[in-house]
Amino acid sequence: MKRTIFIGLLLLIFVSCKTTTIQETQQNTVSVSGIGMVQATPDMVLLRVSFSHTAPTTKEAKKVLNQTMQQIVEIVKAEGVDEKYIKTTSLNYSEANDWRNGRPVRIGQRASQSLAIQITDIINNPERFSAVIDKVTAIEKVGINNITFDIENKTELFRQSRELAFQKAQEKAEQYAKLSGQKLGKALTITETSNSDVAQIHSSGNIVRANYMYESDNATDFKFELPSGEQGVALEVNVTFLLE
Repeated sequence: MKRTIFIGLLLLIFVSCKTTTIQETQQNTVSVSGIGMVQATPDMVLLRVSFSHTAPTTKEAKKVLNQTMQQIVEIVKAEGVDEKYIKTTSLNYSEANDWRNGRPVRIGQRASQSLAIQITDIINNPERFSAVIDKVTAIEKVGINNITFDIENKTELFRQSRELAFQKAQEKAEQYAKLSGQKLGKALTITETSNSDVAQIHSSGNIVRANYMYESDNATDFKFELPSGEQGVALEVNVTFLLE
């Protein structure tokens, strides 16, 4: 009899503990998302410069190509740009042909090269950017294919966008808690789902002008201007809060 009572008590304790565990895991929660976007004025620019030359031999074409590259490097360095910000992104040698009477005719060898030039601190020194554009595009057969504005250090922007994204998620959760007649508890899980760069150029005319300078016969006839837009980062988080 005593043995039967002892076993019964054990079963009762086991069922009681199991019920308590289930009740603890079945918590009321709310899952929400928030997006934080922070923008600032670009403080750096990346120029993609390309140039090529055709000559009877690859050696001759390469020689002229090297001379052009040295011209560009000297101009950029003279404007206060560190040489570490000048990088070759592509270098190609190929046969040059001209179409005559529907047939390709070899006219020599072509050498082509592309450089990426990063100019920093354009907010405090905008004249350096303009000078590089004017002088580089004045070199024969040199073109600027693309001009990209950016922010050199985005660490603080990401920190601010992360904080803003969480605040927005929390505001949503507080509203849902109030609508359901409950109180908002602590955050149980936080997941950063995506982050990306965001460009907001209010006036695209400046970019068009940069390309126009290359097409113009006399680049000095046109004064280059900095863009008035902003750039920054956007970040999204998913947060699950406890409801009490």
